[in-house]
Amino acid sequence: MEKTFKTIYPRAKLNLLAMSILEIVFFIRLNVSDDQGSKFFYSFMTIMILTYLIVLLKMLFTKLTFTLGTDYVICSKANKYESSQIESIYMSYKRIGFKLNNRRLVPMNLCFYFDKDEEDEGLRKLNEWAEHNKIEVKDKFFQTLM
Repeated sequence: MEKTFKTIYPRAKLNLLAMSILEIVFFIRLNVSDDQGSKFFYSFMTIMILTYLIVLLKMLFTKLTFTLGTDYVICSKANKYESSQIESIYMSYKRIGFKLNNRRLVPMNLCFYFDKDEEDEGLRKLNEWAEHNKIEVKDKFFQTLM
């Protein structure tokens, strides 16, 4: 029994807003600054943030999916993880993360929100999957590994 759900990249909209504001601030500082060292720093930061904004936009408009199989999961990047590789499932508010064995942080590709249209069914199926595979679901904050 395999079920695929649409998912959303966590905090993409919030990051996009924050980085856009930061980009504007650095761009203004770049145009106002007279010091050569400051101009170099603001130019570098403006280019770095602009690059990150482009990556965020790509992530925001990429259709992500997450598949729950009988004893495995498949994330959007087509990585397949057997249930034996998963130590626990973390839930922080509506954000979900699969913690792998012998890892301290949750990999970014195993961190997601369910799409609003599929959230209730997704959470129900996820809990059923975890129970079937004897994986503990923990309601706790977690950090991701980029």
